[in-house]
Order: sequence, then structure tokens, then C-alpha cells
Amino acid sequence: MSRILPRGRHLFVGLALIGVAVLLTATHFPASASANEAPSPPTIPETVYRVDTADKVAFITIDDGIFTPENALAYVTRHQIPITAFLSAWTIKDSADYFTAMTRWGSVQAHSATHASFDLPATDLEHEICYVQRRYSKKYGWHPWMLRTPYGVASDSRKVRAVAASCGVQQIVMWDTVVDHGRVSFRGKKMQPGAIVLLHFSRDLKKDIHLAVKKIRAAGLVPANLADYLPDAMPPTIPQQLPGLQGPPFPGR
Repeated sequence: MSRILPRGRHLFVGLALIGVAVLLTATHFPASASANEAPSPPTIPETVYRVDTADKVAFITIDDGIFTPENALAYVTRHQIPITAFLSAWTIKDSADYFTAMTRWGSVQAHSATHASFDLPATDLEHEICYVQRRYSKKYGWHPWMLRTPYGVASDSRKVRAVAASCGVQQIVMWDTVVDHGRVSFRGKKMQPGAIVLLHFSRDLKKDIHLAVKKIRAAGLVPANLADYLPDAMPPTIPQQLPGLQGPPFPGR
């Protein structure tokens, strides 16, 4: 014989069952974000000074773009060396073809518009960072996703990182090795796997690239394309660069 519950208890049991059903539904099917809810702002990982990899590789990066020595381009082309160029917009002028050829086995990335220091209050960060992103994409077909701040300053500034993230920068990249006019210096005691080597587009560029390759090989490493280890998470729909080719062994001398 079934027991008939008082009316109040019927109501309590019914509400309890509805609550259980709602809880189970929420557990298995989380509610989607409201259409009016603002998306989370993009973020940039910690500044990269050396790539975290066990691969026996190092990365040659060249800044600015003031000088465009043809002998350096010929050397890179002959040995098919992966170069990452962090260019300042004001230096490019009529040299876009040179930089595209120089980075055939690497990529063009962003440095700044005018090379103004990012830690100065008067610096227009939107112009220095976002203008470069727009101009490179529209005029040259380059689509940078890495940024190197001029002079290596303010890379951890919250303001710099917020502006950079707002216009497509995904990584801020510094260095741990410097080759400058025939001199080599390290952040640590020696070059390690994942080393990021800083050079500049100077009149001595061929000599410096040659020295960088020599030091990389002496450390038991080979030059590699930085974009393969810090890839673009949002690649454009058009080619960013000419197809890379498997080149001959890098020069040891």
C-alpha cells in the first residue's frame, strides 16, 4: 500500500529533484559565456631569452636594418642560413626585397617603428608596435608575431605587453648571446642549446654571421629557424615567406 505524502512534502521533494537535475546538467554541460561578456584580453608568455629545448640548435637574430651589405646576403643565400630579422620600420625604405631574401629560411619580425625606447613616458607605444604590425602586413606581406623591444628594455612592462598583445604580438624575444663587430659575449659561461644570438645589420654583418655560425658549431649546435620553435599560433592565410629548402652543411670555417 503506497503512502500518500502531505501536500507540503510533495512540493519539497519536487523542488529537490529539480535541483538535482539542474546540478547534473550544469556539471556535464557547462554554461557557455554570455554573448555580452567581454573576451579575456590576449596575454604574452614570459619574455624569451633562450629557447627551452634539448635540441642541439641555436638561433641567429639580426636587429634594426640600417645597413644592407650584399656580401652578407650572398653568404646567407649560399649556405641557406636561417635568419630572424627584427626590423625597425624606418630603416626598411626601399630594401624590402633584401630583407625578404635574407630571411628566406627564417622570418621577419618586429622591432619598432622609430627605435624609440619603450621605457620613456613620451613614447607612443601604439605607433611603435601596432603601426609596424599593420605596415609590414599591408605593404610587405610580412606578418610578425614576435617583438624585440629596442635596447632590450621594458620587455616585462605591463603596458608594453598589453599594447603588443592587442595588435597580434605573441612572443617578446630577447637574447643570451651577442656577436658584435667580431666580439662574442654570453649571458652565461657558454653557448647552450636554444641560444638566441643577437647581431645587427652593420657593415660587418658578413663577418659577424660567419663568426656566429662558427661559435654555434663549436658548441656542438646548428643554426635553426626560430619560427619553428616559437611558431605563429594564428598564421595568416597567405604565405609569410618563400618556402624553406634543405641546405648544404653550414660552414665550419
